[in-house]
Amino acid sequence: MSAEERAANLAKRGPHIPADVVTRMQAQLRAGQTLERGMPAAIEDFYNRLAQAKLPPDLVTEEIYAAVATSRSRLRTLLKGLRLFAPAVPLSPAAPVTQRWDAWLNARYNAKPARPRDSRRVGLAPEDWPKAWAAAVPNLGRTVRPYGNRLPRLAAKTQVAVISAVGLLAKSREWAAAQGVEIAPTPSADLFEAFFRYLITQRGVSFGTAADYCERLRMFFMRAGLFDEASLAALANLAGALTEEATESDPGKWTKLRAFRKHFTMSDLLHAAMAAAQEAEKLPGHTTSAQRLRQKAVSYALLVNTGDRQGDLRHFDIGVDLIRDAQGDWHHAIRTSKTGRQKEIDALWPGTSKLIDAHILGDRPAWMIERRVSELQGANLLTLADAVVNEGFINLRLKDDFKIHGHLVRTLLTDLMRRERPGARWAAQHMLGHEDRYMQETYRSDFAESGAIQAMDRCIAKLEGG
Repeated sequence: MSAEERAANLAKRGPHIPADVVTRMQAQLRAGQTLERGMPAAIEDFYNRLAQAKLPPDLVTEEIYAAVATSRSRLRTLLKGLRLFAPAVPLSPAAPVTQRWDAWLNARYNAKPARPRDSRRVGLAPEDWPKAWAAAVPNLGRTVRPYGNRLPRLAAKTQVAVISAVGLLAKSREWAAAQGVEIAPTPSADLFEAFFRYLITQRGVSFGTAADYCERLRMFFMRAGLFDEASLAALANLAGALTEEATESDPGKWTKLRAFRKHFTMSDLLHAAMAAAQEAEKLPGHTTSAQRLRQKAVSYALLVNTGDRQGDLRHFDIGVDLIRDAQGDWHHAIRTSKTGRQKEIDALWPGTSKLIDAHILGDRPAWMIERRVSELQGANLLTLADAVVNEGFINLRLKDDFKIHGHLVRTLLTDLMRRERPGARWAAQHMLGHEDRYMQETYRSDFAESGAIQAMDRCIAKLEGG
């Protein structure tokens, strides 16, 4: 056939191919360049299927490409033909089809023979766990109610992470036994302390990673139904301590603290609380602006007075977490969210109590305080309703005023006590709501160091004084 005859025959072989596409293909034939084998048939099939689906070319679907692509080479031929002769047709819907064919090709021709390799598992496999643990593994993949509350199934990836953490816990029992310490498999403070020691001394993980492992253990033992109140509190204590230690290790934290100490002191937070309360008094009592200022005043005062986590402070309820006595003093009676431990602080400072009264009263007369407290029994302290302020409410205000967040206030308080009263490590422990052996050791070492430095200073002063 001559080039002209091939061009004329092309139009007959592709009745569904648009005229402008046929013209471009014919131009190549007339120029003496042949079309790739199978290209006209693939393009005809493509446009025929578009016609049957009653779709214009610009609305082509993945399904059209998949139907034409009876082989990988046919798909490649079709895409090349459309790119050359129908450049307006979208090719992106063919991407999944191309990926599937490439995967097939790699699996068939590029697959490498499996090579034996050593397992990289560090923890023990479930078949080597204590029987009660191994029996609970199926609970990770289904909805369970071991304590009455619904616990949904865990995603597959999360299940793998949880099993890995429990495998490390099982390994830590073996490690402890090798040290001459036999620990029962029942969740307990001893078991979790051994786990912590194993992670830090044998695995060298960071505090943050260790805290993550604790969360995975919580997921497992909750679904296994093996927790009691004491063991759940023990794990929460450890997780809370590890999280705070991870925060302590954050270099950005110390930069912020240095900046704060350069321009402010802890008293500035109290001055800001008083200033906010005084500004609120100048505004109509019903306004949102006045309420926001009173909320800020109470938040700042409580942060400095009690060292509470701002997450706990947001959820304080009147008459439950904070209680007002007949003398007008407010008393702290919360359990921390991370440890579940009741904080032993007792009566708040008189100034803090007065700010809480002012917040509850608004612009009402002072004699109404007892009635208001009775009316608001069980209400949220900051909103005076059932609602809770948004998660970043307190931290955003601290950031604007002092360029720090609530956790750094806790650090500043602990550091102040450590420097000024090194014999009172127990006070920091009670104020922050910690109760676990690891944090006791931390407080003991920090406060003992401060006490030693002060003793040395006194000794030097005596020598210099003759």
